Amino acid sequence: MRGILDLEQNFESVVLGNHTHRSGSLFTAPIMYTLAKEMGAKNILEIGIGSGSSAYWLGHAAKEMEGKYFGIELRAGAVNELIEMMNEAGINHQIWNMNSLNLTSNFVRDNIGTVDFVLLDGSHKPEVIWHEITTLWPHIRKDGKGYVFIHDIYTSSKEGWAKVKSEYPETMEMKERSGMGIVRKI
Repeated sequence: MRGILDLEQNFESVVLGNHTHRSGSLFTAPIMYTLAKEMGAKNILEIGIGSGSSAYWLGHAAKEMEGKYFGIELRAGAVNELIEMMNEAGINHQIWNMNSLNLTSNFVRDNIGTVDFVLLDGSHKPEVIWHEITTLWPHIRKDGKGYVFIHDIYTSSKEGWAKVKSEYPETMEMKERSGMGIVRKI
């Protein structure tokens, strides 16, 4: 498939260290996959699918936990490719072609329910990150096992991450290329 990486190709690229993906998701996607499984995450939501590498890893984590992958992406072409890829892999999924600024609490409640694991990697504007996290927060698992990952915290998401860190006490950072911020709901 054009633009979408399959799990084996992704894993081989990570292990061999010969990938050229600029954002580092080929490094962080396997880590998120492992964490999602370790946490017992069933409902996994990703906003901003991009090339699909993290979507595929997270989709497999949801499948292995007998859960569901949810995705939101603005670009229709990426949505169509990801749907095809998820279908071929037998991953239970629901993917919407929409702007995350249209995301509402009612939409999350009615279409997703409680979310165990969230990856924010769409628009990196501070106001968009803030809208996404505050809209999703009431729907994130509450027992200390609900997590939000925010990608590119050292680059394009830097301002948004600073605001999140100031408002949410349980945070940490992964210092890979572009950075990954993690917020735990306690």
